[in-house]
Amino acid sequence: MPANDKISDLQFRYDNPELGTSGKYHRIQAFAGPNQAHVGEMLWTSKRISNILVGGQFQRRGVATSMWNEGHRLASENARIPAPKHSSDRTNAGDAWARAVGGRVPRRS
Repeated sequence: MPANDKISDLQFRYDNPELGTSGKYHRIQAFAGPNQAHVGEMLWTSKRISNILVGGQFQRRGVATSMWNEGHRLASENARIPAPKHSSDRTNAGDAWARAVGGRVPRRS
């Protein structure tokens, strides 16, 4: 599959896992294909995205952006779910992605 070939059959699962820390986490997992393979996940708190991962063969195919959009959709429908916010702790690839999807992008630390 060529890079940039968007995945059209993404499905999402939301939960707020207990991770043994003081903050409350929110998670979106992305699944695709006939077997609903796990292709990525985004984990965030009310302050920032703490982790976003997309499997190698699924990168640059819209998965991270779709999870970002799904997080914002859920937040708009449920006041207990905060909208995802970009972190100041980003890789170079994460920085490029944050600038591409928009929203407030804090200075990198």
